[in-house]
Amino acid sequence: LIGLSTDIAAARPEVVQILDFYREGRWQASDETAHIGAAAGADPVGGAAPAAAAGEATAFQLPEHVNYLRQFKYHDHTADIIVHSWGVTRAEAFAQAVAGMFNYMTDLDNVEVRCAVEVEASGHDLLDLLYHLLDEFLFVFGTEMHVSRCVEVVEFDEENLRIRARGYGEKMNLKKHEQGTEIKAVTMHMMR
Repeated sequence: LIGLSTDIAAARPEVVQILDFYREGRWQASDETAHIGAAAGADPVGGAAPAAAAGEATAFQLPEHVNYLRQFKYHDHTADIIVHSWGVTRAEAFAQAVAGMFNYMTDLDNVEVRCAVEVEASGHDLLDLLYHLLDEFLFVFGTEMHVSRCVEVVEFDEENLRIRARGYGEKMNLKKHEQGTEIKAVTMHMMR
């Protein structure tokens, strides 16, 4: 099959059904199914949810201090894509680099905030720290198919070169999210 990923998915629904089974452990795919922790009573970042009234589902809410910023742009390269990000703080610039990576894989305007994932990274210098942060988010995408629409840096220890970040978004769904260019790996080439 050739064409857009949405065309391929529409032509081969059984492939999508099989992928859903392996990704989510369910056989019948449904557009209305909740994603990663967005099910009734589940904490979207992991763990148990606070008690809710009987039969009442708790909706995931993006914290008020987290904004949908788009402070990145792309530069072409022969074999890679270069994400140029910026921010008021270094932590904000790091978060925007992650958002830029995800936006290259799918249009983030089509990604809803249904759940969150947390990653931690460390490095031997700031560039290595950024590399490992991007790599951790890419690993979460590869294993859980989670696309982060926006990213919050929860802890940033520049002295000890450690970072903890939370990505807000949802699972990639080819029926909803148009597939952009797959990012297979993060590279240090031209990172500065």
